Amino acid sequence: MAGNKPKNPPTKNQRAISAGIAGVIIGAVGGAIIGASFDNVLTGTVIGAIVIGPTAGAFDYLRREGEPTNLVYRILMMTFAGGVIGALVGMLFPGVSLVLVGLVIGLLSGLFGLRVNKVVLGIITGGVLGFLVQTFYPGLNPAVFGALVVFTYRVLSTVLFRNQENIQLMAERVPKEEIKYVVPFEANSNYIGADYFKDLARSEEGQFTRNLEGIGIVESMDNMRGPAFNADLVHPLIRDFYEHTSNYKLNITPEWELRFKPLFWIFKRYIAQPIGQANLPFNTEEAQQGVVSYIDAIDFKCDDIIDLRGWVRAFEQTGEAIYVGIYTTFQHQAVGYVSVGFPLPDSNFTATLLPKNHNESDFLLTSRDTGHQFPGHYLTASENENLTVLKLPTLNEEIEVFVRDEQLRTEHRFYLAGLNFLTLHYTMERMEH
Repeated sequence: MAGNKPKNPPTKNQRAISAGIAGVIIGAVGGAIIGASFDNVLTGTVIGAIVIGPTAGAFDYLRREGEPTNLVYRILMMTFAGGVIGALVGMLFPGVSLVLVGLVIGLLSGLFGLRVNKVVLGIITGGVLGFLVQTFYPGLNPAVFGALVVFTYRVLSTVLFRNQENIQLMAERVPKEEIKYVVPFEANSNYIGADYFKDLARSEEGQFTRNLEGIGIVESMDNMRGPAFNADLVHPLIRDFYEHTSNYKLNITPEWELRFKPLFWIFKRYIAQPIGQANLPFNTEEAQQGVVSYIDAIDFKCDDIIDLRGWVRAFEQTGEAIYVGIYTTFQHQAVGYVSVGFPLPDSNFTATLLPKNHNESDFLLTSRDTGHQFPGHYLTASENENLTVLKLPTLNEEIEVFVRDEQLRTEHRFYLAGLNFLTLHYTMERMEH
């Protein structure tokens, strides 16, 4: 978070007022759309603003630091959104079957849950309610029907899947030194790119070096030790790679789950490339242009001790950053962890993984079913040297490093709600100096 300017955090009253103003705007716009379906835009606008605005402010005021938004408020807002979607569908497609409307709204509700079981529940809820309303009350206003579908789905989802939240609030305005499991470095501009660490060192008056001879992304794999990991058991080539990463050249081949490729293309085109972060290869052809790897180091105190290690990977032909990560290790109750922080504009994404021995001499970093508190993926934002941290429990990954036929390889697997949507296949070759 270097470079952030201290500022006074908003008071509880200020936050509640801001939430109320945002609620008035959202309520007015949504209310106008719902009101239009009843041929009374003005009434809908006024009611939406009056109901949603004060409700948003009141719930935010009653919420204590570190608590997520109240469940009742979340259900209310989603129900309101369902009414808006129903109204829009009714205006754009007059006379459309309520069964079809119910299926679409139920599907959207389930997709928002990011789990297959929630998608199935949403489709069933929307289809059943659509059939019942179409049969017994075919003249029901589509806005009311949309709200009914979402409300019913949210209540059922809360009862059936109460322990499957998509986002968990882990900390709110907590001093950064109290949170070990995230890497609190952000970008103070809208572009990260391959020179992030050079710019960071300049802004903090630290000493920057790139690809210091023999430097690794970790000082020693011994720092990862724990009940599940003994560094002495890994293959010597794996240990050499982690402790002397700058001596290696990487090749990468992506393997996408086909259903996710269109979504990633949109993400890559409109988010990853413009900000110079998480710009993964879209296909084998793009990956074949080659990858260059830099280990950047910063000595903030200029005492010849490395304070920060970063790993930059970029496309060899264009120099365009693939991703920019900050690597750290920490111990908690005799368990070692690896955290990789990815700076984003005014925020940070951190993956915290548990090291494990695997298949005798292989190495595994994972956030899946570890039985420990810290492994997972986090979004953080800072405010006056304090952090607000959100955990994304539906996202997981595994990094399996192994040696086969004297070739050092890695399979980096990403999961969303248990579905393996991407695997990055790496081969690493030691360069002769």
